Amino acid sequence: MSDVSKTTINLPKDMKKELKKIAIDEEISLSALIIKMIEEGMEKRNKPNVFSDED
Repeated sequence: MSDVSKTTINLPKDMKKELKKIAIDEEISLSALIIKMIEEGMEKRNKPNVFSDED
C-alpha cells in the first residue's frame, strides 16, 4: 500500500476490543484488519445481486 491517508474513527469500546482480539488471532495489525474488512464489504456491496428461482 503505497498511498495511504490517515483517518480517525470513533468505535464503541466493546467493538474495538473485539476487533483487537480478531487481529491478534489473525496475527495482523488492527489497521490491517479494518482495511481487510472494509475491502471485503466493498467487494460484497459491488457484486450484483443474484436471485435464484430455487425457493
